[in-house]
Amino acid sequence: MEPLNPIPQCVDCLLSLAKNAALLESSANPDLAEKSEAAARQILADTENGAATSPQIANQILRKVRRLTGVDDPFYKFKAREMKLARRVYSKLKSEVGPDLKSCVRLSILGNSLDFFKNPQRALADIPQQFQSQVSFYRDDIDQFEAMLEKSPGSVLYITDNAGEVYFDLPLYEYIRRRADKTILVVKGGPALNDLTRAELHAAGLEDRFDQVADTGTDGCGIDWENVSTSFMDLMDSADLILSKGMANFETLYPKAIRIPALFLFKVKCEPIQNYIQAPADSFLALWKKGI
Repeated sequence: MEPLNPIPQCVDCLLSLAKNAALLESSANPDLAEKSEAAARQILADTENGAATSPQIANQILRKVRRLTGVDDPFYKFKAREMKLARRVYSKLKSEVGPDLKSCVRLSILGNSLDFFKNPQRALADIPQQFQSQVSFYRDDIDQFEAMLEKSPGSVLYITDNAGEVYFDLPLYEYIRRRADKTILVVKGGPALNDLTRAELHAAGLEDRFDQVADTGTDGCGIDWENVSTSFMDLMDSADLILSKGMANFETLYPKAIRIPALFLFKVKCEPIQNYIQAPADSFLALWKKGI
């Protein structure tokens, strides 16, 4: 499948990203928001005729915003609030998660309702009711993932997305861990919107819940292949199976020719992705891709 190149809707989203990211730490200085938006417009102009994807452009914009604001992680307060709210919702639901894979996947994919562009409280509000009334998958390839787990894979990479989402990933991670020789939780190597990093795991006291935590070796939305570490690439080379959460990871990993199979779990949150995979807005996908 061809990479998803930016279209007008992506441009609007990327400009909003620049402005909102700057305002998180600089609300008293609206000039920084204007400078960030201007810088984003320049980056968009410079990449207009190239092959850069939306996550690649977003990464350039986010790094520019961090330089302009002088704040290494403009999103840390947002993530802390998201984690607190997510933990509260998860604590009410965890006893309702069944022992089967489908139940674990349903909770995990509902966690992907979290998004930097949406208030965490609103994003989490409907999750209990949605979980209790079952989740309808527009694409359901869970059986193919389960068949791979039945073969006791040696190494599984669990690639995370939003920070608060990790609570909803816990039952699925445990399910996989009981069936694989090794299950590695992969977080971002540096601040990238509200994505999970080691810092959030440490602050929440969750590090001990995972046998091994690795990171991509870089910041950036999705998998920033140009800047990932050799350690991350070594993990990719030695893994047998991937569980990938979220749209940005889907955008950057799905079009790439990779050796091993992967299950992509995400909620469709924007029109470009709708059109790219021909799926309705707000639908849930458990999308399987064979390895090459």
